[in-house]
Amino acid sequence: MSQTTATIVAVVISSGVSLLISILTIISQNKKQQVELDKKILVLETKMDIMKEDIKSHNQYAKMFSDNIPAIKQHMVDSDRRLDNIERRLA
Repeated sequence: MSQTTATIVAVVISSGVSLLISILTIISQNKKQQVELDKKILVLETKMDIMKEDIKSHNQYAKMFSDNIPAIKQHMVDSDRRLDNIERRLA
C-alpha cells in the first residue's frame, strides 16, 4: 500500500469514527431531551388536572349561587318591606 493510500484510509477511518461518535452523541442528547420533555408534559398534565378540578368546584359554587339568587332577591324584597313598615311606625 502506498503512502497516499494509507493516508486516505486513515482519514476515512478517522472521519468514520468521528461521524459515529457525533451520531451517538446526538442520539444520547435526543434521549435526554425526550426524558426532560416527558417530565415537563407530566407536570403540565398534573397541573391541568388540578385546574380542571378547581374549575369544576368553582362552577358548582357558581351554579349553587345562581340557583339561590331568586330566593335571595325575594328575601331582600321582604326585608325592604319590613324595614319600610318599621320606618312608617316610627315616623
